[in-house]
Amino acid sequence: MSASPSDPLPLARDESGFGSASLRSLEFAKGEPLRPKRVLFFGKRKSRTKCTGALVDALRAEGMHVMTINCSMLRRWIGSLGMRATVRLIRMVYRPDLCFVFFHDLPPLLMEQFSGELPTVVWMEEQTAHTDSSHVDYVRNVRLLCLSTPNLVRAYRSQGVRNATFLMSGFSPRFHRPIGNDVRKERDIAFIGGPGAMGDRPGFLAWLSQRHQLTLFGRRDSWLPYLSRFPELNWCTEVRPRGYARACASSSIILGLNQSHDSALYFSNRIFLTLACGGFHLTHYVPRMEEVFDRGVHLDWFESRDECVERIEWYLGHPRECKRIAEQGAALVHEKHRYQDRVRAILQMLAKEEPLNCPVGEIETHENPFEATILGARTPLSPLWQLSKASGACQD
Repeated sequence: MSASPSDPLPLARDESGFGSASLRSLEFAKGEPLRPKRVLFFGKRKSRTKCTGALVDALRAEGMHVMTINCSMLRRWIGSLGMRATVRLIRMVYRPDLCFVFFHDLPPLLMEQFSGELPTVVWMEEQTAHTDSSHVDYVRNVRLLCLSTPNLVRAYRSQGVRNATFLMSGFSPRFHRPIGNDVRKERDIAFIGGPGAMGDRPGFLAWLSQRHQLTLFGRRDSWLPYLSRFPELNWCTEVRPRGYARACASSSIILGLNQSHDSALYFSNRIFLTLACGGFHLTHYVPRMEEVFDRGVHLDWFESRDECVERIEWYLGHPRECKRIAEQGAALVHEKHRYQDRVRAILQMLAKEEPLNCPVGEIETHENPFEATILGARTPLSPLWQLSKASGACQD
């Protein structure tokens, strides 16, 4: 079966062929160090952000043999019963020593079985609102739960998911990179993304569109309800990686807006994609952003509508500053914020070479670094994600 090597496949693929190790239930409940070699990866194809393909590439770059399965596509082809039987057969033949799940892309029934028999990592990089019992039950037995929202690390741990850790989102230079400096600027401001399920992103963008030329790039069906409500909005098209890079190159400013701006150290993946593509990024501030990026060096931010307009007007009059900042922002993320950097951190945690992270609460570390509790006070930054300031001066 043929498919793009960068994305999870309709069925499954392993670039190394089937393995020879016997299938067994690994005794990982005690938290022994784990150094996996054969990974069974579950994820939908993410045609816009390429998150799943980037994670698969990163695992392979770290020496893993990876087989990918797209359960949603299998279900459409052969139904739920056929999908579950096929996935179990693939697992039995492939004999993985690690299961890696993107968000909820392994159905709950299989997740319950696999996470009880195999060390399992779950990657959730966009869940910012809350936890509920179904989320908690889904990840109850995982070896590692990776969250890009530090507040959710505390929330999951408080509900018994002790192996939750903070890891920011990232990007892959294979998919997101600058396309060159000779692209003509076609617009003042661009926003790339959807309207969001929380907050008033469409209202803010409509307000700003009355003052400056602003173009929206995103899925038309998600923006359609707002285009009639806010006639000021100027929707252009949906973009995939190449189009994302072109939008960054042809826009003087790429505006950044999370759905919520009160969650410390949470960044939409757009911040990494924009910087990786060489865009000048002006984004809404989130608490402790200065611990990751230097203002006026890698990007800039605002905290109010008036400050947003003030910053826009200044930067539109200083294109050389935009170019300088965009180049330094791109250099930073290409050095420190690739998905391969995140996967390397995951492997270090699985091997017990690095502790888990929870940067919004003080962590009491026991003899086993995977056994930690939150005490509620702020903790010093972990070496895994603390960034050096010397280099420049975390959604579809």
